[in-house]
Amino acid sequence: MKDFATTYSQDANAAKRLYYKTKVNFDIDTPEGDKEKKAMLRKYLEGTQWVLYYYYKGAQHWRWYYPYHYAPIISDLGKNIVQDFLRG
Repeated sequence: MKDFATTYSQDANAAKRLYYKTKVNFDIDTPEGDKEKKAMLRKYLEGTQWVLYYYYKGAQHWRWYYPYHYAPIISDLGKNIVQDFLRG
């Protein structure tokens, strides 16, 4: 983790490429890898919404699951989450 933090402070994009390649095997420099990363971000946001519903309204259903073993890098969520990930 120390190496990742050092790499991130020097070159955030290189650190992100390394993280996605080693953790979930996405090459985010390709269109397919970028599409997979966006799908991962969308699922992560759906999971966040599920947890909020669970704590504030009770479990709506138990069928949903997060299909990845790792979370995305939070800075990849961007500035406009609704427009970028939740509309489509």
